[in-house]
Amino acid sequence: MNISLWSEGVSLGRFGSEGALGPPWLWVVAGLLLLFLGRQLYTALIGLVGFFVVYGVPEDLLPLASEMRLMVAVGVGVLAALLAFIVRKVAVALAGALLGAGAALWAISFFGVRWDILWWIVIAAAAVLGAWVLRVVFETALIVVSSFIGALLIMAAVGLEGLAAHAGVAVLIVVGVAFQMGRRRKAERTAKKTSAG
Repeated sequence: MNISLWSEGVSLGRFGSEGALGPPWLWVVAGLLLLFLGRQLYTALIGLVGFFVVYGVPEDLLPLASEMRLMVAVGVGVLAALLAFIVRKVAVALAGALLGAGAALWAISFFGVRWDILWWIVIAAAAVLGAWVLRVVFETALIVVSSFIGALLIMAAVGLEGLAAHAGVAVLIVVGVAFQMGRRRKAERTAKKTSAG
C-alpha cells in the first residue's frame, strides 16, 4: 500500500505501516474531522497544510534525511498554526500560499512534468495566487481546503492507488464540501432568525 500525495513525497509508509506518524485509523479520524468540521477547525487545518506541503516535497527538491524532514515539516506546521491563532489575516494568506504551492507540486507530479529550473516559478506563482484567492473567499475556501486535506488523509490511510485514489479524493471532497456548505447555510439562517426576532 503506497499512495503518493504528490511525487515521492507523502506516502502511506510514512503514515502508518512503518509507525512513523501513527496508525492509519488515526489519519482516517483526522481526515473525517477535517472533511466534516474543517471550517470550525481552521487553526489545526492550517497547521496540517503547512506540515504536509513541506513533508510532501520530493526529495530531489528538499534533500533532507527522513528525521530532519519530519522535524522541519512539524516546525512549519506548528508555526502556521500559531500564526492562525495569533494573526488571522496573515494565517489565511499563509494557508492559501501553502495550499497553492501544494496543489502545484501535486499537479506537476500527476501530469509527469519534468522538474527543471522553472519549477520554483510555477510553485511561487501558485502560492501567490492561492494566498490571494483564500483571502478573497476565506469561508468558502476554508471549506474546500479542509475537505481536500481531509480527503487526502483518508485516502492515504486507506491505501488505494492510481485512478481509484484520485477518484476517491474527488468524491470525498464533494461530500465534505456539500456537508459543510449545508451546515454553513443552516447556521446563517439561524443567525438571521435570531437577529430578526
